[in-house]
Amino acid sequence: MSSETAAPAAPAPSGPTPRPPRRRRPVRALLIVVVALAVLCCAAVGGIGWYFSGVATEVDHSPEYPISVLDAGNGTVTLPRTPYTERPGTWGLVWKDGGRAVLGPVTGGDTGKVVRTVTAAPRGAPAKGTPVAVDHWVYGGDPRTALGLDFQNVAYPSRLGPMPAWLVPGATMKGTWVIGVHGHNADKAETFRVMRAVHGLGLPMLSIAYRNDVGAPASPDGKNHLGDTEWNEVASAIAYARAHGATGIVLHGWSMGGEMVMTALRKDPALIRGVVLDSPVMDWAATLDMQGADRGLPGFVTGVARRIVQWRIGIDLGDYDQRRFAPRLKTPTLLFTTADDDTVDNGPSLEFAKAAPPGMVTHAPTAGGHTESWNVDPAAYERALTAFLTKVR
Repeated sequence: MSSETAAPAAPAPSGPTPRPPRRRRPVRALLIVVVALAVLCCAAVGGIGWYFSGVATEVDHSPEYPISVLDAGNGTVTLPRTPYTERPGTWGLVWKDGGRAVLGPVTGGDTGKVVRTVTAAPRGAPAKGTPVAVDHWVYGGDPRTALGLDFQNVAYPSRLGPMPAWLVPGATMKGTWVIGVHGHNADKAETFRVMRAVHGLGLPMLSIAYRNDVGAPASPDGKNHLGDTEWNEVASAIAYARAHGATGIVLHGWSMGGEMVMTALRKDPALIRGVVLDSPVMDWAATLDMQGADRGLPGFVTGVARRIVQWRIGIDLGDYDQRRFAPRLKTPTLLFTTADDDTVDNGPSLEFAKAAPPGMVTHAPTAGGHTESWNVDPAAYERALTAFLTKVR
C-alpha cells in the first residue's frame, strides 16, 4: 500500500447550484417594438381622426373650379362629361371673378364631353379653357339681380351681434313668414331656388346668414359647430320676424340648415307652422360614418374622429339624432331626399318619416345629388312646396 493519503474532498456547496442568467434581452426588445408600434398606431389613428374631425368643423368658403370649358359658342357650352355635367335639369356654371351662367338641357356630346345650352349669361359665357364649376345654387348676386325680386338687406340681432339677411317682402308683412337656412359652409344664395315660389304666394321670406358666414360675426373659436350653436341664429331670426309682423313661421333648411331647423323646432315650436327639409342632416353620427367610409377609413378610425369632434367643439352627437324625436312630432313637415346623396346619409331621414305620426311628414324622394331636388325638376319641387305652404300658412 502506498503511504500516500488521498486529498481531502472539496467541501459541498452550502446553497443551491447557481443557474446561468436568463437571456431576457430579445424579449425586452420585442416588447419595446410592440409598444412602439402600438404607440405609432394610436398616434396614426388619432392623427387621422383629428384631421377628419377638422374637415367636419372647419370654416371654408373658398371656391373651387375643378373642370375647364372645352368649347363655347352659339348659346352652348361644352364640358368634360362627369356625373355632374351630364345630369339633367337646371344648373349654374360659375368661374372666378363673379362669372356665372345658367345651364339648360343637354343637347349633344360623346363619351368624353357633354354639350349644354346656356339659358342665361348676365356677364357673358365663359371662354374655351376657363376653369369652371357646376353649381346647384344656379343663381348668384342678390334677389334683385338674380331673380328680379325686390328685397331689403337687413340685420337681425343675435348673441354674437348683428347677422345679415335678405328680406323679400310679401303681399303683407303680417302673417306667415318663410325663413331660409342654408347648409354647412354655404351661403344665403342657396335659398334662391325657392324664392319665386314663396313670393308667388305673397309670403315674406327671410334668408339668413349665421355665424362664420362671409360678412357675419365669427364663432368664438372660429369653428363650425355642426348646428349645436348655430341653431341659436334660427331662434334669433324667428324673434326678428315676430317683431316685424310675423304671426307664424315656416322654416326651410338645407343640409345642416335642416338640422338647425329641427333643433330650433324642438326648443320652441310655438310659432312654427311648418318645416321644409331639403337633404337634411338627421343624424350626424350616421353622416360622419358614411363620409368616413367614402374616404376609405375603417369604422374604428371614424369612431375616433367622432369622439374627437365631440371633444373639440363640445357637442354630444347623440343629441342630434332627430329620429328620437319623430314620434312626438306635431309640426307638418315636407321632406325632400335625393337618390344619389353622397354627402348626407339619407337613412335617418327615411326612418324619421316612418317614425313620425301618420300624415305628419310628406316625403318627396327625387333623383339627383345632395340638395339637388329642385335642380333635377324645378316645376315638381315648386308644386310640392307651394301645396305645402298653402296648407300650413
